Formats: sequence, C-alpha cells, structure tokens
Amino acid sequence: MMTLNVTIRRGFTLIELMVVIVILGLVASLLIVTAGSISSTAKSSKDSSNLRAIARANASHAIDNKERLFSPRTEPHTGTGPDNPSSTVEQIRRMWVHAFNDNVDDLGNSRIEIQAALTKGAAWEYLGDATAYKSPLDSTERIRSYSLNAFIGVDRCADEYPQMSGVFVPAFNTRYRVACQTSADIPQPGMTICAIGEVDFGQAGYAETSNINGWLVSPNPNMPIWKDTPALWNGNRVNISLMDGSVDTIVLQQAELIRNKVAQTGSSHNIMIGATDQDKVDFQAFNSRLLPGVLNYRTAADQE
Repeated sequence: MMTLNVTIRRGFTLIELMVVIVILGLVASLLIVTAGSISSTAKSSKDSSNLRAIARANASHAIDNKERLFSPRTEPHTGTGPDNPSSTVEQIRRMWVHAFNDNVDDLGNSRIEIQAALTKGAAWEYLGDATAYKSPLDSTERIRSYSLNAFIGVDRCADEYPQMSGVFVPAFNTRYRVACQTSADIPQPGMTICAIGEVDFGQAGYAETSNINGWLVSPNPNMPIWKDTPALWNGNRVNISLMDGSVDTIVLQQAELIRNKVAQTGSSHNIMIGATDQDKVDFQAFNSRLLPGVLNYRTAADQE
C-alpha cells in the first residue's frame, strides 16, 4: 500500500495580514521622516557653507583692497547736504551687491534683483557663483537670501546712514555711529556677525523684495528693536557666518513669538518683542554680535 504525504500550506490569517500592514506602514513613516530630516540637515549644511564662503570672500577683498571690507549696502544713499552726504564712488564700488538702476525689476508689489545685481557687485570676483547668494532653505523665487552686518565695512555708521532719528532714538543715537572700515576695526572677529539670512518682508510696501542693504538690530541692549528679523526658515535655528571665516548657529528660544509678531505687523522690520529679560533673550544673542568690543556701553550716560 502506498502512503501519500500531503503538506497543507496555511495562509496568513486576517490578523497576521493586518499586523504586517501596520508594521510596513510604520517603517514607511520612519523612512519618510528620516529622509525629510536628512534633506533638512543637508540644506542647513549648504546654507552654512554659503555663509562661510561670503565671510571668506569679504576677507579676501580686504586683503586685495588695503583692508577695506565689503560695504553692506546694496544701493547708494542719496544725501541732502554736508551732514547727510551721498554715497561716495569708493563706497559704491565696495557694495557687495549692486541692487539698483537696471539691476532690479519692480513688478507690482515685488522688487526683484536680476543676475546683474550679483555680477556687478564687489563680491562676485570672489564668489563667482550665483548659488552662493541663495540659501537652499529659502523658498522664494528671489536670487539672493543673505545680507551683511550693517555695522561692518562702513565709514560713518550702520549701513552708511549718517543718522537714524525719530522713533529709533535712543536705540540708534550718535554713540553708535561708529566707523568700521577695515578688518583692524573689528576687535573680536570670531564673535562678530558677517552674513545672515534675511527676508525683507513688508519693506517699503513690497510683499516680496530683495534684501535691501545691511542687516541689523538696535545696538542699544536696553532698546530691543529688531530693525530686521533673521530669516526663520530653519525651525528655531539661525545660521550665521562670523568675521573670522567661521560659522555658527543661534538657537532661538522664542522663534514662534517672532513669527507671530511679523505676521501681526505685516513686516519683518521694526519689531519690538518686549523689554523683560526673557523677552530680550533672542534679541541679545544678535545684539551682542553686531560689533562686540566697540558697540558697548562706555559711560553711565549710555544707560538710557
């Protein structure tokens, strides 16, 4: 008599199939989150690389130009007299970006730089690559994401403006109008901001604009005015480059508060969060790096 061995294959039960599907879903979710995190990290790393390149370009320009640094302005200042002089030819030549005349397009409520704004600026000789001006974290269509520290590379004061009056006094008064033309005028280069990402939202009525001139906050630590806010593309982290060619990241403690203030006012300019120590913690992280060793209180009269 022949005996037949029959193997019965049992299929997956419904519960087993559901468990497998759930596990596969969790794995897919983890892969998506991990891929997103890697992408964000890579963009932040490239952002820092661009900022470092700008700082090193500024140092190279100084070596080639009797220690004179890039001007942070991107368009000439038109003055009205001896106490309010116009930008000089030499200052215009040192402007790192030339965002004026035919180098910008005004389209409705947008002011957009074209490539000539970059190629005609003083930085192009040292950067030579348009991608170095645009952060991968910047989702706008503009071609430049970065601004220079408005207190660095100037002959008279921040951004070459001879005076800042009205609502900004005493935040921007005469004691903060200091010349910083050369590398030798920076006592703490490893603590001094060179370049930073900026979004000029709401500037002069423009919904989208190129970054007009340099970046700054009030130099007076008792007057916490964000003349410009940093670009908040990277969660609560803001990448900066420093005047010694290094890069750093400032971690904001109140990023959402700043975002909300910008949304409420419809502008990224002249934002005042508050005057308590907690309110000022993020402001002070930037204020202390404008030009440390120079923009400090020098007498009791400065405590206004």
